[in-house]
Formats: sequence, C-alpha cells, structure tokens
Amino acid sequence: MYHLWIDPGIRKLWYAIIDENKNIIDAWALVDELKDVDLRKWNIRRLKNIVDFFVELLDKYEIESSCIEKIYFTKYNQSNAEYVYGVRWALIYLLTKKWVKIKELGPTEIKKYITGNGKAWKTMMQTAIKRLFWLKKLPEPHDIADSLWMAWISLISNKR
Repeated sequence: MYHLWIDPGIRKLWYAIIDENKNIIDAWALVDELKDVDLRKWNIRRLKNIVDFFVELLDKYEIESSCIEKIYFTKYNQSNAEYVYGVRWALIYLLTKKWVKIKELGPTEIKKYITGNGKAWKTMMQTAIKRLFWLKKLPEPHDIADSLWMAWISLISNKR
C-alpha cells in the first residue's frame, strides 16, 4: 500500500508517494511555465494535464491514504485561485473514486504536527525529514521535504 501527498497548484504541483516502510517511491513536482499564451486556455489545458497525470498515477499505485494541503490565498495570489481550487477538487474527486482516505492539513498544522512549532523554518522541516527517511543530505528543494512529511502524516494517521 502507498501513501500520497499533494500540494495543489496550477503552475507547480508538488507530490510524494511513500510505502508502508517509509521508502520514497516518488517525490517531485509537475511544473509548467507560462508562455505568451491566453491565460485562460493555458490554465484549462494545465488542469487537464494534471488530471491525466493523476489518473495514470492512481492506476499505477494502490494508494491507501492521501494528504492534501489546504490552500490559503492572500491579496497577492488571488489571480489563479479559481484554477488552483479546480485542481484541488479534481484531485479530491479522483481520490474519492478510488476510495482513497483523504486528510487535509494547512501549512501551519503540518509544521506544528511535525516540529511542535507552527512557524518552524524550512530548514527545520528539511532536517527532520532527512532523519526520518534516513537520507544522506537535506532534501532539495524544500518543497520535497514538505511533500515527504505529508506522505508520512498520511501513513501514520492511517494506522490510527
């Protein structure tokens, strides 16, 4: 059985998959940079590509549980909010179709859950992930550490 974490985004979407023994199966990002195109058409195409990727991923791995990061928008990042919410709910729908358990946590909750401090620095999270997964070096970029934490939270919360 596998455990999945997703940090939904439209330009960058981070994910990680681990198994029951904390072996890292996959941890990376789906990245698509904007080019000089119609933004609405680009966002719709991007949403389709993300859904297609996760349909294949969910067919390939028997995902038992997942953790999806909650999204917070400020006045600085509201321009793509409708698409990010679209990505998030499309993925929740796909997970639900496969009967995958879903847990939702916000960034502060994740940090508090792992370090006891909701305002933990990224390096604290990276160091903790390095130790938990017996890695030789800090996971880079720091978003990978976040994704591995969320996959681990998905694993341990599933055992409760």
